[in-house]
Amino acid sequence: MVHVRAIAQRPHPVGSEDHERVRTYLSTQFQELGVPAGIHSGAIQRGGTRLALQNLVARLPGTGNTRPVMLAAHYDSTARGPGAGDDGHGVAVLLEALRALRAGPRLRNDVIFLVTDGEEAGLLGATMFARDHPWRAQPGVVLNFEARGTGGQVAMFETSANNEWLIRNLQEAAPWANATSFAYEVYRRMPNDTDLTVFKRSGLAGLNFAFIEHPEWYHRAQDDPDHLDRRSLQEQGNYALALARQFGGQDLAHPPRGDAIYFPTPLTSLIVYPAWLSAPLAWTTAAALVLAVWAGWRRRRRLWIALLLAIPTVLQLLTVRSAPGASYVFEWPLFGGVLAYAVITIVSETIGFDWRLAVLLLAPAGAFLVLLPMLKTLIVALGVPVGGTVAAIAVIFLLITVTPHLALIFRPGEARIVE
Repeated sequence: MVHVRAIAQRPHPVGSEDHERVRTYLSTQFQELGVPAGIHSGAIQRGGTRLALQNLVARLPGTGNTRPVMLAAHYDSTARGPGAGDDGHGVAVLLEALRALRAGPRLRNDVIFLVTDGEEAGLLGATMFARDHPWRAQPGVVLNFEARGTGGQVAMFETSANNEWLIRNLQEAAPWANATSFAYEVYRRMPNDTDLTVFKRSGLAGLNFAFIEHPEWYHRAQDDPDHLDRRSLQEQGNYALALARQFGGQDLAHPPRGDAIYFPTPLTSLIVYPAWLSAPLAWTTAAALVLAVWAGWRRRRRLWIALLLAIPTVLQLLTVRSAPGASYVFEWPLFGGVLAYAVITIVSETIGFDWRLAVLLLAPAGAFLVLLPMLKTLIVALGVPVGGTVAAIAVIFLLITVTPHLALIFRPGEARIVE
């Protein structure tokens, strides 16, 4: 917070006196930490204006570098806000991570600390780094720290392609991580960009972290140190240090290929599995529904439930093809619904205290553990009109997946539970 207060005293957009003050402060801090930052200067044409830019780039040597780990944040703000969250906190995280890394054993890989200029003017400092800095192609992984608000739980909301190795390392270093492949599928379809966008286009692998609560203070006067949630700042620091150490100890020269599906639940840490599994899971659920319908057709029982379940079954097959990272949102709740439908369709009219009842009790777990935690995040991230609509659709889907249970409870003549 000492760094945040020093950086976010006033708005400091590119070209302002306060912008120069912040750069001087940061340069002094890197010097005092024993890792002087070089000034990477240049200019980029933006519209009819030629903007002079100055990135700060420091490098902490490792013991046997394979490829460096790069931590990135930007130090300019908008003209309307002091930029404590966006992105003074990210720069403070880099400084504190450097202090902590220097206080511990040396890592195998070098760590580059890139503080970019002109992000608010159009990702200009990152573009300049990717265009002509001598180290531009060296990083094996980039960790970028951002904000679109002043607090809330930090989310790892974006990755580069072939991300399974990145997510496995995130899972190992920060098993408590708040990260979903669904969020990435949504984000990459939005018009939003950060510095990581530039690094990804340059062929670098990376992870993007941000907190997004209180978006009404984003780029406003309230984006100041007094409104910054210290818990969010600490959480960003936890990610930065844990992952710098994790990737800093690995051979980053030849990362494996392949994407992952990943999400946490309120009862588990981060769940990760290969994206190629999504298609077999989807087709297994579809096949199970067909078999249950066949059994129900023969017995003329509860076919209306099958019609409801058929809609999301088709949707999950389409999602696997177009947005595999989001497929789990359909697959696990739907699998539970189909399983419950199969039980009440195929078994006898009475269900005792046995495996059938256990299946019925556990079947809704996927819906409640996967869908419910997402609703608040969707509304905050997408805004009330869009996020609220998506959340309403998610609630309807949840109700469809528990239709077999609702039928069991409320419809006379359905299978009964007896002792």
